[in-house]
Amino acid sequence: MDKPKATFISQIQAPIQCLLRPGVWLPGIRSLHSHQEKWKFNSDSVKDNLDSVLRAVADVVKADRSRSYWDIQTVARGFLRVFVYTRAEWLDIIEIKFIGKTAEVWSFSSGFLPLIIPFACLLNVPLFWIPFLDNGLNKHRINKIVSAMDVAVQRS
Repeated sequence: MDKPKATFISQIQAPIQCLLRPGVWLPGIRSLHSHQEKWKFNSDSVKDNLDSVLRAVADVVKADRSRSYWDIQTVARGFLRVFVYTRAEWLDIIEIKFIGKTAEVWSFSSGFLPLIIPFACLLNVPLFWIPFLDNGLNKHRINKIVSAMDVAVQRS
């Protein structure tokens, strides 16, 4: 089976969609397709904690059978951003911000329309008010990352 990949049109639109994030503008609707939590590590080293999460993400990507395409976008100064394109090429974003022993984790669906549709990153702006579900997928991805980590974390 071929490795999943996002189409060119989706990859071009993803940075714009990430910047605009219309799927998370309304708090009541945002909670239908996002998941936030905090992690507490034993180590004070942001680098060690980030490296542990990166190894876990790599393991999750290898084991993923959902045909989603995971694209690590940013790894810098205690911050990790991963674009996850679903099979239909909706863009979900995972962001993890490390501060000492803690990490703030946010996984969310970025918009109503999948990025396979031309100009979806702009069309999603006037559609920001439409509620949609992720069927727990964002939380499920975070659970998979935590399960794959080689260090223990306290979740809250």
